[in-house]
Amino acid sequence: PYCARLCPANENECLCGTSQRRVVQWDFRAGKVVQEYEEHQANVNAVLFLDASRFVSSSDDKSLRVWDYGIPVPVRYISEPTMHSMPALCLHPSGKYFAAQSLDNKIVVYEAAGSYHLLPRKRFTGHMSAGYACQLSFSPDGRYLAAGSRRGDISVWDIATGDVRLRLLGHRERQPPPQPP
Repeated sequence: PYCARLCPANENECLCGTSQRRVVQWDFRAGKVVQEYEEHQANVNAVLFLDASRFVSSSDDKSLRVWDYGIPVPVRYISEPTMHSMPALCLHPSGKYFAAQSLDNKIVVYEAAGSYHLLPRKRFTGHMSAGYACQLSFSPDGRYLAAGSRRGDISVWDIATGDVRLRLLGHRERQPPPQPP
């Protein structure tokens, strides 16, 4: 698995995005996979519950798919020629939209219900994420969006204006991993 999300409506189940191009639904009590969602054509990098019965998955196939929980047929397939892989997803606290960290150094936003359309005016830039699965998060009040960067910093945007409000500097230099004894 590349990612896992606990099911908000059933504490005994979770979804995992896998390197086998699918999302699997695990039942902890049975200790087995009870459903497989197999429409993606590449690794599934992120899974996000939009509500208790619907979730979205993103893949290296440069698509998003919206699913009803427990039904292995997508209700919406989102793919455009200009899309890039989106390895991180985050739901806005209002539940009205979700953000996706795109590997073209942008964060794009989609409706979280209805037609699931891209919201072109809600696009956040100014950070470097290409090649990395940098995570993102909304503030609890929904006014700000924060995301990591491959440079080791965190950018914080104002949702209303799209402006970078704060940049927190992280690691200045990469340290080599410790060598085993």
